[in-house]
Amino acid sequence: MITYDTMQPESMEIAVGERRRLSLVLFSLAVTVPAALVFYNFSLNATIAAMYRGESLPFLNHLLRNSGDTPLSYFVARGRNLFSYLILLDVVAHILLAVLLARNFTWRTLVDFFTTPTSPLNLAIFRIAVFVGVLSQIHPWETRWFGNVPHELQMAPFGVGWLLPHLPISQSSMTIAITLLTVVCVTGLLGLFTRISVVLALIGSFYVLGVPEFYGTVEHYNHLVWFLAILAVSRSGDALSLDALIRASKSKDQGVTTPLQPSIVYSLPLRFACLLIGAIYFFPGAWKMRICGFDWAFSENLRNQMYARWMDLDGWTPFFRVDLHPGIYRSVALATLFFELSFILIVFFPRLRLPLALVGLGFHFGCGLFLRIPFFDLWICYVALFDISGWLVTLKQKFPRLMLSPRGLARSNADEDGSRNVFVVGEKPSRWMPIAMVGTLLLIGCCYAGSLGIVRGWPFACYPRFAWNPDTEVQSVEVSALTPAGQVVFRGTPDLHRTLPYHAFGGQIAVLISTRQQEPRRFAEQIKALWKLNVQQDSRLEKASIIRCYLVTLNTIPELSGENPVRREFIFEFSP
Repeated sequence: MITYDTMQPESMEIAVGERRRLSLVLFSLAVTVPAALVFYNFSLNATIAAMYRGESLPFLNHLLRNSGDTPLSYFVARGRNLFSYLILLDVVAHILLAVLLARNFTWRTLVDFFTTPTSPLNLAIFRIAVFVGVLSQIHPWETRWFGNVPHELQMAPFGVGWLLPHLPISQSSMTIAITLLTVVCVTGLLGLFTRISVVLALIGSFYVLGVPEFYGTVEHYNHLVWFLAILAVSRSGDALSLDALIRASKSKDQGVTTPLQPSIVYSLPLRFACLLIGAIYFFPGAWKMRICGFDWAFSENLRNQMYARWMDLDGWTPFFRVDLHPGIYRSVALATLFFELSFILIVFFPRLRLPLALVGLGFHFGCGLFLRIPFFDLWICYVALFDISGWLVTLKQKFPRLMLSPRGLARSNADEDGSRNVFVVGEKPSRWMPIAMVGTLLLIGCCYAGSLGIVRGWPFACYPRFAWNPDTEVQSVEVSALTPAGQVVFRGTPDLHRTLPYHAFGGQIAVLISTRQQEPRRFAEQIKALWKLNVQQDSRLEKASIIRCYLVTLNTIPELSGENPVRREFIFEFSP
């Protein structure tokens, strides 16, 4: 029998002395960080310039002694980075001080996060969301197309280089895998043979969703594989499933009707999902700070990022040109940094999860609106943050006539008495230990890839960092095809991949450019293979007898796109 030992509500409150000390810490944080950011944005450059000329305070001038022929711009860039780190150090110091002053509350919060039980309904809703996310990423025609791509164009992402040579990738194998994955996703969504469906979906998604990643594409839906791995060792079919209806029918026939109780078996998978979502946001934010500091926000960075993305979308621009309003996009960039870095901390506090999710939805809505990166398959998994079962119980209590089935609707003891500190007595470790082990391994893999900034990885990767500070010029590859008479039959401007049916194949071009200096022979082989792939798509290209490749520089500013390419550098030519 599972029992729950619940502390009194008043014991969960922060002691009066702790509250006062925490208030001082939070007040100090609220004063120092904005003040430092104002100084960083408006006065830091002038201060560094004065130090460089020896016109500042003596101890500050001493920091830039013996500058020699080093230009001022070098010290400004270094100084802004260092000051960014100091601001982060200030934030971390305040957080650690708050943890130290309220260590009892911190410990209870941490224990509550992992041990507070929840209803099976919440885990079932998460299961449905994950399967909807997987189904949204199955693109049969585009995925089957990779079966015709030459093996020379394979670019193994980090983590599967050893496995890729042994994977069968053909149109027939892709068709079978896509069909099976779709079937098990539907059965998993409906909760039919739930555990088997989840395991098969995990295997199928690793293959089907992974294939585009093996050809230079970076889609970043890795979290779907992680969540399926968690569900594979969870009891996600105990509610909102055909399996549950079948079991209930059998139990009713036998005269046994035992309602499902809240349990950490249902809550622990959701907690690890929350931490993984937090890690997805944290590492891109950390890399932004590592490379650019707060200049990622207080510069033209975000505007230039948008320009590069719009060019990749064939010159598409949003209906509202936010790039023309520096105050807006810089404020959004600053908010993005705080959101990405703080998500994994705020998620520990149940009362803050709803506003956190709303901010996250706003973040993804903005990405979809201005960058056409909606990330639907990620934000739909926000259901892991909430006690939806508790909401339905409250709704039923306020509106008794609503047709809400009581089965599966249960709030945890913590919700009923206003306390979040619930210690579980009698839960067998064999019920929750596999969840804890799989969740921990997934977090380790995610943190490893994130800390190293491995963007092209499968199944673990750092999500889009957008950490560089781009200019308004980018490089690409242009291919011109000529007949023996010198007539141009094809000119790929700006990218060869634009004639290919798969929209994300541009990752191939990006990798080609980055490896051109290190592996010129492989670069030539891949360009030839890429050309053959184009010929398969357009038979008119068979007339070409000379293929010339150029490295081109393009201006990303929409108003200047007509002047592209800005520069063209001949690389090599070949005969198909």
